[in-house]
This record gives sequence, structure tokens and C-alpha cells, in this order.
Amino acid sequence: AKGKYVAAIEAKSVSEIAADDTLREFAVAAGGAAFKLNCVQCHGSGAQGSKGFPNLNDDDWLWGGKADQIQQTITHGIRFASDPDTRLSEMPAFGDIITADQIKQVSAYIASLSQTVSDQVLVAPGAKVFAENCVACHGDNAKGNKELGAPDLTDAIWLYGSGEAAIAAQVTAPKHGVMPAWGARLGEIKVKELAVYIHSLGGGE
Repeated sequence: AKGKYVAAIEAKSVSEIAADDTLREFAVAAGGAAFKLNCVQCHGSGAQGSKGFPNLNDDDWLWGGKADQIQQTITHGIRFASDPDTRLSEMPAFGDIITADQIKQVSAYIASLSQTVSDQVLVAPGAKVFAENCVACHGDNAKGNKELGAPDLTDAIWLYGSGEAAIAAQVTAPKHGVMPAWGARLGEIKVKELAVYIHSLGGGE
């Protein structure tokens, strides 16, 4: 029976697997086991993530939370140099582009979108700095762009820490996290099972 399910998973797309109750149940069980072996070191045993490693339970996705998008991310990784199809986004180091005062202003503006800021006077000039430097990736409304891996800056979910100081540090010299490409290591079937499992955690789109 197990072989029958594995063959079906191999033949079907992750969206088709997720839509089939029996196959989804099998894939979630197998994917959960694979997650414990391969993913908990970074994402945590409950997939809750930690600083620099995203929470996979929420509905906040840098590259999209549909099952096929999750499969793509697992398969090719993020900024994984040896995979030519890896997800790639490189936020510039704005410490080399704009002034320290402008970084302080734009950090206050970004923080103001989801929290209280220390100096409200900085917000208006920060909005101008944002409009001139950040909208190409993060959008006019700062909601981000999954095509570019640009995060939503309005939702109070932060990969490298919240608050103006943490935001300023990321604007000045951004951290560029790396996720391995698991496709070659685990194979297509196991990647599909992982994608269905992660999609099932509650935050899948």
C-alpha cells in the first residue's frame, strides 16, 4: 500500500496531493518525519523558527506560501550558490547609499507601520526616503513582493528583529540568509511530502 501512495505522489503535483484527502494524510505523515530529520535544526521542532530562520506556521511568506511555491523553495533553496535555480534576492547595503540621518528616518517610518516609534518627527521624512529608495521592491504600500522575496514591512513579523535599531541595522548592512537546496539531496518525492506537510501547518496560502 505504501508503494501505491509513493507512486501517486511521484505522479501528481503538490496541489493535487494536497487536494486528495488520502494522499495528503500520507504526505503529511511522511513529510513530518522528513522535517524532523532535516529541518528542525534551523526552523525548530515546531516549525516556529527563530531569529534569522522563518516561522513556517504563520501566513507570512517571503517567496509565497502556495504548495508549489513551497516546493520550489525547498527544491532550490534561497541564495544557495551551487543551485542555478535558487531563490535569489539581494537587498542593497543602504549604509553605502544614503546618509545615517536618512537611515534613522526611514527606520522610524518602517517601524511606524506596525508599532509605536520613539520620535514621530522622523516618520514623515522617513516616508520620503522610503518612496525614493525602497518602493521598487517593497511596494508603495510596503506590503512587499513575493516575486522578489521582499518582505511585507507592515505586519509586525520580523526575521532579524523588530524595533528601529534592528531595522536600521538591516537597512545599513542587510543580512542575507541562506537555505540549502534540498532537491538533489532528498529527491522529488520527499520534497513534495515536505511541501505538503509545511503547507498543512496552518499558514499555507
